[in-house]
Amino acid sequence: MKVPLTLILIAFSFTGSAWATQPAVPRAAKPSISVPQTEVECKAHGGNWGALGLFSVGCNVKTTDSGKICSNSNDCQGVCLAPAGSGNGDKAKGTCSAYTADFGRTSRVEHGKAVWLNVE
Repeated sequence: MKVPLTLILIAFSFTGSAWATQPAVPRAAKPSISVPQTEVECKAHGGNWGALGLFSVGCNVKTTDSGKICSNSNDCQGVCLAPAGSGNGDKAKGTCSAYTADFGRTSRVEHGKAVWLNVE
């Protein structure tokens, strides 16, 4: 028995999921942390007021997720630090930083891989 092509196409259109694309799984938002805007507020919250890199001054706030295992900086209030001895591009799990800002020569974990950076 021959089935016309039109009937086959109609049948597939009712299945819906035969060729349907799956929606993207949303990535969790970076955990938020309140960053004080004045030196007095900063010190009251246990932060360090001073230079943040080469061009700004602000509050470097202690995080509440310090030491948590991470595979990306979006997993942390601060950044995801690579373990000591990780090579650039090595597969790695890191730990969340103790403070929100991390400057200078640093090794982070992004998308499950160690990345060496100079952050200014």
